[in-house]
Amino acid sequence: MYLIRALVTLGLVAAAHACTPGAFACGHQNGAPGPDGAIFECNALGQFVLTAQCGGPDCCVQSSTSAAF
Repeated sequence: MYLIRALVTLGLVAAAHACTPGAFACGHQNGAPGPDGAIFECNALGQFVLTAQCGGPDCCVQSSTSAAF
């Protein structure tokens, strides 16, 4: 019983942190990891992957649909 409860809890936590494949985010925004100023793309597994590091916290601009530097 406790094992099932633990697995359900872990599944909910993992699902809450998954991203939508193809989505972009700036570092430390919308669930993406750091560093600040980096651009992350969500891969097919629902995990953010670093795609660019532009060199500062103000160089990545987040909009509702994309991230750009």
